[in-house]
Amino acid sequence: MQNRTKGLTLAICTHNGKGRLQPTLDHVFAQQVPPVPAGIDWEVLVVDNSSTDGTAEWLGENYPQGSPRGVRVVREAKLGAIHARQRAIQEARFSYLSYIDDDNWIAPNWVAEIFRIFEAHPSVGIISCPSTAHLAEPPPEYYEGLKGWLAVGDLYPEDGIVFARPAYFWTAGISLRLKAFEELVGTAYETCLTGRMGRHTFGGEDHEMCLTLTILGWDVYYTHSTSFTHDIPPSRLTVAYLEKLIGNGTKSGPILDVYKNVYWKKPFVPPAVRMTGATLQCGIAALKYGAKRVLGRAQGPLHPNRIGYLSALGCMQGYWIHFRRIALAERNVSILKSLHKARGNKPQEQQGAV
Repeated sequence: MQNRTKGLTLAICTHNGKGRLQPTLDHVFAQQVPPVPAGIDWEVLVVDNSSTDGTAEWLGENYPQGSPRGVRVVREAKLGAIHARQRAIQEARFSYLSYIDDDNWIAPNWVAEIFRIFEAHPSVGIISCPSTAHLAEPPPEYYEGLKGWLAVGDLYPEDGIVFARPAYFWTAGISLRLKAFEELVGTAYETCLTGRMGRHTFGGEDHEMCLTLTILGWDVYYTHSTSFTHDIPPSRLTVAYLEKLIGNGTKSGPILDVYKNVYWKKPFVPPAVRMTGATLQCGIAALKYGAKRVLGRAQGPLHPNRIGYLSALGCMQGYWIHFRRIALAERNVSILKSLHKARGNKPQEQQGAV
């Protein structure tokens, strides 16, 4: 890790995002931040994650580095959200970092508020905030119940330190104290989940990152003092897209449960037994959904029983996909627990967070 000066890096990780970036950057450059030395040092870093649509070239032409609306572009050839996010951490020049997805429109006070909270709370490693959606057309009726899958919503009613554990958030709009990651340098810790890879909507790398920092002992802060808007095209509101998103997202469950069990404290069960249990759960969910369809009680798209079946199926498939990496997650947890330090108030070790 490099020596960083105090300030905030806005990191935009993008794959073929040329068509989405202009409004995102318009909001970034609408920040109301006093210039240094009286104000805050900040930068815009774009990680081009193996794009093939000319994203980097377009940025170089329209937002040249060094200009008043310039961005710094680095290329990450290894496809996968976690590789782009890790590259952003490596490249960031400042002490704090916000992940701004290429379709996130941040509020004008973002830089000022995120910097203020980190400065005021030295035990805080993670900051999250509410989000709303920008929709080109009225959403389908199932949208409201599933918008959390699209990184839209208000997760906590109050501002301040979040004490419930496990606590984790979507990476869109999350802010991190980069000093926290320095504690992992030189250890055998290795992330297990890759996240989204191009058009493949894998997930979980955001939750793994949050769980990693909370197990290390860093506090979590939730604020309503700033926010972002998620620009969601109609193509991401279709039944097909959402079913794929849910199915792929729940595949991370077998890995994330290893981290969550630091707080749940459930008795150890061998992974092979857990995989058998997940297979049985999937079968039960399929039978419930099938029976309700036959009886005419599961009408319409994305019925709750349909979602339950997709989630159980994703979890079962996750065991087959990640079975060999469960041991890696268990090793990671042992490393994190050995590095744990009490930094703030003691959290409530309970289920019931996001």
